[in-house]
Formats: sequence, C-alpha cells, structure tokens
Amino acid sequence: MSQAVAVSAAVEEFFAHGEKYKQFRNTAENMKIEGWQFLQMAGPYSQFESHDDAYATFAYHVEQLIQKDVQGFVTQFEEKGQSQEKTAATVAQNAELALSNINEQMEYQEQLRRLEAEKRRLREEKERLEHERLAPLEPAENNGEEVQTTPVTLEDLPTLGAAAMVWFEEDEPEEPKKQASMNGQGNSEPAKPAVPQLITPEQAAKIMDCPLSDSQKYLPGVLEALQDYDILDKQVLIGLLATVRVETNGFKPINEFGGPKYFTKHYEGRRDLGNVKPGDGAKYHGRGYIQITGRANYRTYGQKLGVDLENNPELALDPEISAKILACYFKDRGVATAAKVGDWRKVRKLVNGGYNGWDVFSKYVEKGKAVIG
Repeated sequence: MSQAVAVSAAVEEFFAHGEKYKQFRNTAENMKIEGWQFLQMAGPYSQFESHDDAYATFAYHVEQLIQKDVQGFVTQFEEKGQSQEKTAATVAQNAELALSNINEQMEYQEQLRRLEAEKRRLREEKERLEHERLAPLEPAENNGEEVQTTPVTLEDLPTLGAAAMVWFEEDEPEEPKKQASMNGQGNSEPAKPAVPQLITPEQAAKIMDCPLSDSQKYLPGVLEALQDYDILDKQVLIGLLATVRVETNGFKPINEFGGPKYFTKHYEGRRDLGNVKPGDGAKYHGRGYIQITGRANYRTYGQKLGVDLENNPELALDPEISAKILACYFKDRGVATAAKVGDWRKVRKLVNGGYNGWDVFSKYVEKGKAVIG
C-alpha cells in the first residue's frame, strides 16, 4: 500500500511541473488511477481478498504502463527525427527564394548605411572624371561620325539602334541638374497636348509600394515619355511600372551601387559596352530607371535624345531623360507590343534577357492589373 501511495504522490509532484512534461500526462494519469484502484481494491483488484494478493498484479500493470510510455517516447522521438528530415527537405527546396528575399532586405539595409559614404566617393570620382576629356572613338566604332561634345535641347527620340544595356538594382543618387541648351534659348516649340492621366500618383504609389512623394514627382514624366513615343496604354504602363519596381526597388531613377573600384573591375575594357578608353568602366556605370551602362550606350542614347550623355553621363539620372530612355527602349525593343497583348514573360525577357526577378515582376504586374487593368 505504501508503494501505491508513493506512486500517487509522485504523480501529483509530477503534475506540479506544469507544461514542461505534458507529453507524459496520460501515463501519469493512468498510473494514478491504477494506484487508487489498488488502494480501494476496486476494478481489476476486486477479485483479490487482500492487498498482498493483488500486489503482483498491481506491479505488473504499473510496469506495463511505464514500458508503454517509454516505447511511445522512442516512437515519438523517431517520428520527430523523420519530421525534421522532411522539414529540412522543405527548407532546402525553398532556400533559393528565401535567400533571395533575405539578401534583398540585407542589401537594402546595407545600402542605407553606406549611402552617405558612397555619395562622397562618387562626388570625388565625378570631379576627377570631369577633368578628363576623352577623345572620340575610332571611326570603325562610331561609323566615322563626329562625337557630340556639347549638350542640346531635349528632343523626341527616334527608335533605338542595336545597342544593348545592362541593369542593376542599386542605391539612390543625388539628382543632377540638367544642362542648358546649345543656344541658351528656351523651347520655342508649340505646347504639347495634355497627357491622358491613366493613373493617379496615389494609385501608382499603391501599386509600387513606394512613397507617394516619389510617384507625385516621377509619374508625370513617365506618362509624358510614353505619350511622346505613342505607347501610352494601360497594359504598357502596367509592364513599365513593374519593370521599374524590379530594377530600382522603388519609383525613381537610381545610380548603380558599387563605387569606382567595383565599376572598374566589372566594366573597364569591356569593348562590348564600348569601354575602350581608360576610366570608361567607372564613368559609364549604370544609371536611370533601366540601368544604361557603357560608353556605347551613353553615346547612342545621347544622340537619340539630343543630349550629350557621352560627356555628361550623370544626366542619365535626370528624371525626364531617364523616362525618355525607358520609353524609347520599350518601343524599339518590342516591349510595349508584348505588354499590350499581356505577354508578361516576354516583357520580362526583353528587358532582362532572361527571367531573373520574375517573381517580383509578376507580383507587381498583378497589383497593376488590380488597380488600373
């Protein structure tokens, strides 16, 4: 009897630990019931005349309960191990997406921390490069045409040539001031017709998860550029906004993050980008809504715009000029055509050369369709 009381007391003490040992509660309850049945000579013990006669049965029942609990613990432990293996497999399957999201957030935080230092480095590099007057490229590379060295008034862009571009998702820069026109006179062209407002700044901010102040500042120039190229259309606008969101992580023309050493390492001497002179790698790094990169691209777009981007590459950060480059690219490369028929994978491939960033791009396409589609 003293052993049955001890079992009951031990169970009560066991319960005092609360949730810590809740997996053993059923066994403890059963042992308590078994002990009180033994003490009261009830249940399976009613057939015995005394506790001494019933003790062997009581001890056997308690032993079975403990053995069952131990076996259950082992089984649970094994199942937990199998579950952990399945969890590990699931984690491995989703690792690429998870790491991509983590890296994106870490990169964003790192860019914020290093922004001021990087701006200072870029300003110093800009001062050095502005003193460097580069000679025109060889006739074989520019078709014998004279390189334009003086900015002129911004004009409508014709279609783009065969130059390709490289894009990066980077830090935000200080906006440069636009240069004056060649003759110093104001624009004497007749006023342009009003731009259809297919979307409000509030809607754009909602679609792109960006500050309202950014959409208020940059949306008008983008809409005007699309109208200038006769591709102002809801579907085109959806594809363009999703593209800008992927490439800039917001809604503003940005400066490629990295600094002169990084740019030199990756772009210096790249003849496929037209970088054939010392310093070209750093001078012609990515800028804008879609990162225009390389001397050849700056020359090509500068000639189309009537702006001397080759000698003043920082002008590619100007919102109006950056919007013109973006609209020109969408029209000339067939991106607008693909967007009009809703071929979003083709839109992404024409911009990216593949499908990098597709998950983010498709997310903002759907948001655009929900708001203005």
